[in-house]
Amino acid sequence: MQKKYECCFCTKEIISDTINITALIIITNYDKHEKKQEVQQLFCHILCLQEKLPVTVPLYGLNQEKD
Repeated sequence: MQKKYECCFCTKEIISDTINITALIIITNYDKHEKKQEVQQLFCHILCLQEKLPVTVPLYGLNQEKD
């Protein structure tokens, strides 16, 4: 059974091709003890993420596509 992923930016399904399924790891209370941290994983299209970031923030994953 293949998993389905929804983009947290555009809410469309993310099709597994090239580097499209991108995971963002959110950690709140990052500077606190691990027991006080909350972790969540979000998924997005790499291009949706790129559109949301300023051009001054590099996305190194776009430079090295791997299989």
